[in-house]
Amino acid sequence: MRRSRRTLLYSAVFAAFGAPDGRADTGAAHARGHKATHRPATHPYAPAHPAPPETRPTAAAPTATRDPRPAVPEAILVSGRSGRTQEPGGGLIRVERSPKAIQTVTRDYIAKQAPTSNLQQMLRMLPSVNIADQDPFGLYAGQVNVRGFDQTEVGWLLDGAPLNDTGNAAFYANEAVEAEDLETVSLQPGSVDISSPVINASAGLSKATMMTPAAKFGGLIDASFGSYDTFRQYIRLNSGYLGQSGIRAMFAFSHTKGNLWRGSGQAEKDHYDFKAMKEFDNGSHTGLTVSYNDQINSNYLNPTLSRYRTTGYSTSFPAYFSGGNWYKSSNNPFRNVIAVVPTHIHITPRLSLDDSLYFWYGTGGGSGAMTVGSNAYMGTRPVTLDLGGASHALVLGSSNQRQFRPGNTLSVKYDADAHNSTVIGWWYEYDNEYMNYALGRMDQATGHVFDIWGRSDLITQTNGQPYNMRDFLTLTQTNMLFVEHHAHYFDDRLLVDLGFKEAMTTRRTYNYTPGARYNQNIHSAEPLPQLGVSWLFNPHHQIYISGTTSEKMPSNLSIVDFYNMAGVKTQSGGQSSPEYAIHEEIGYRYNDRLLVASLSFFNYNLTNRQQQLSYYLGTTPITTTTNAGGQTTRGVDAQIGLKPVWNHLRPYATVEYLHSTIDSDIRTAGMRDGRQVTDYLPTAGKIAVRSPKIQAGLGLDYDDGNFWVSGQIKYIGKQYATFMNDSSIPQYITNNIAIGYRLKSNGIIKSPEIQLNLQNLTGAKFRNGIYGISNALRTTQGVYGSTIAGSQPSYYLQPPFSAMVTVSAGF
Repeated sequence: MRRSRRTLLYSAVFAAFGAPDGRADTGAAHARGHKATHRPATHPYAPAHPAPPETRPTAAAPTATRDPRPAVPEAILVSGRSGRTQEPGGGLIRVERSPKAIQTVTRDYIAKQAPTSNLQQMLRMLPSVNIADQDPFGLYAGQVNVRGFDQTEVGWLLDGAPLNDTGNAAFYANEAVEAEDLETVSLQPGSVDISSPVINASAGLSKATMMTPAAKFGGLIDASFGSYDTFRQYIRLNSGYLGQSGIRAMFAFSHTKGNLWRGSGQAEKDHYDFKAMKEFDNGSHTGLTVSYNDQINSNYLNPTLSRYRTTGYSTSFPAYFSGGNWYKSSNNPFRNVIAVVPTHIHITPRLSLDDSLYFWYGTGGGSGAMTVGSNAYMGTRPVTLDLGGASHALVLGSSNQRQFRPGNTLSVKYDADAHNSTVIGWWYEYDNEYMNYALGRMDQATGHVFDIWGRSDLITQTNGQPYNMRDFLTLTQTNMLFVEHHAHYFDDRLLVDLGFKEAMTTRRTYNYTPGARYNQNIHSAEPLPQLGVSWLFNPHHQIYISGTTSEKMPSNLSIVDFYNMAGVKTQSGGQSSPEYAIHEEIGYRYNDRLLVASLSFFNYNLTNRQQQLSYYLGTTPITTTTNAGGQTTRGVDAQIGLKPVWNHLRPYATVEYLHSTIDSDIRTAGMRDGRQVTDYLPTAGKIAVRSPKIQAGLGLDYDDGNFWVSGQIKYIGKQYATFMNDSSIPQYITNNIAIGYRLKSNGIIKSPEIQLNLQNLTGAKFRNGIYGISNALRTTQGVYGSTIAGSQPSYYLQPPFSAMVTVSAGF
């Protein structure tokens, strides 16, 4: 009776996915329904079983084309956190066949990381990636660079839905899918799929796949305890197939809380992941992925070099209130949800349709305390603030945003014959993003913040009208048409992918600040062709050549006027051209029964490089962008991973050489004869910021089925923090190790496991990344003779030694 009620309840909840009396065919799959860049094992809604044999076509009906790229065996044990596999390099590399660079980590590697780890931290051992952690356990986003480009220049997808902020392309990995629910993460450095719904991916694309719901009822529960009073509880439930409906679903919840590793404050979040699938007899399928995050983080204070030399690892916001900003007034509250409905319809043996409808919503911001006077300006208008009769008061400066965006990607695939297929599609997105900078009330005696979200208890003008230092709306609409042709000949040894897309974007800003230009618009139509060719000499050796183009739209923050409270314009927004990248790559891959290896040589040419600048407005963290002109980036990536050898050992090694130079002088402001003038920094020929010449990594995994050990180290070379190359961080090495033991199942308890994750075993202290870049550290003479003031960059600090223990069990 209990089973009947559960089946009835689940069938009612998921009735939208198909008729409850539809028979589930566990052998049905969409063998020919993939877009060519998807492979069955990595498709977010791939059925769990292989397709039945196809009926042999008659001579009059040509066979449908098939994707010759091999399926990657799925090695996931849904009854526990991890399971012994044969994957090379401990899950840090796999066999790829597409004619482009792809680097992937699988569930084998993901399951052995700390369960609190975020999406970006999973990529740290890939050759193209340089990660600067803000905290040891993934509760903060930190900094990610791919071949010297930051995370705003990478498109991030979850089951096909975009995760970047459409306005400024920001991506916060701590707000995305939980590591426990992550199946694979892949990175395509330099290239973007033709159908990808992104307008900021000049540096490449990262695709995350949420774990597929299990075919049988069950789940996983675990608890984690770690350094800095960090603790986490997690549960995942799998419905299994619901009667004969063909529907299966997964729901997961986690709660994580921990203190900052330096200074006072904490991070706390609740996270929900959900995924459902409905499969049909003819290979069609649909589903729903939802990821919701509700998080409040205290901010870390990222120091300049001079401050770091003074306060070192004690750099933080004050722990006690003394009349100014302190840790309780410096927070980052944010909640967001992403939902996507991917659908594949198998219309005929040669015709299929794919549709991905998605919705993203987010609200929150960053805050810090500041002292203001009652006589102030809002834009160019003098105003009087209601400070309760006081001439000055301590207030909470809140940089807030509310954003929602629906979108849809629709494509049709036609298989002309056994060797050729064509995909034609359209992507549309509408983005509505409101941003303001409000002032909130604080208790002047205790420093208590009445509303850390910056929505209520706000400072107003004495006439009762609201007061905002910044106040603007951005509306962005994107239409992208794309077409792609896939061909494979000579027994699938030759693969050719040829594609073209036209991305048409209109960005409108409406600035409500008095004196500012009310309306500023950007219209962009970028043609983006792609070509990829590969040749498979035999099952072991493959070479490929690819040429791609991609873009990044200018940030909405760069096209609006900003004023300070003294009525002085601090930014004059205006027209800006999109960042445009031309990328060429030639690569070689090898695989056999013992190892998998890849080697790729790459070259980028960029125009209108959009560099993200992070700084503090008072004590509130603020982000904007600047046009850094042209850039040339060249280098080579290599990685190799072995399958189990030498008594269950799986080694992994990776290296990257990178040479990235600024091609032009960068426009900025200078002073001449007591007046501010436009000038240029003499930056042509300088090394690009955040671009280490050498980075290399080693990994080793041992797994005998019960006991396992997994460890990695990575070397990152010197990185410049200023355009003038007069400030940098030295080379450093990071390390982490994980140890686990799987116990035997006992009754309803399946695959119990205990796991220990250790990071920074040596306790080394150093600057591990650049938070805010600057023009120059020292005063510089501009190209036209003006004096350009220097300023200090700010830095991330490497988290110290930390440990986390996780106890888990399936059921």
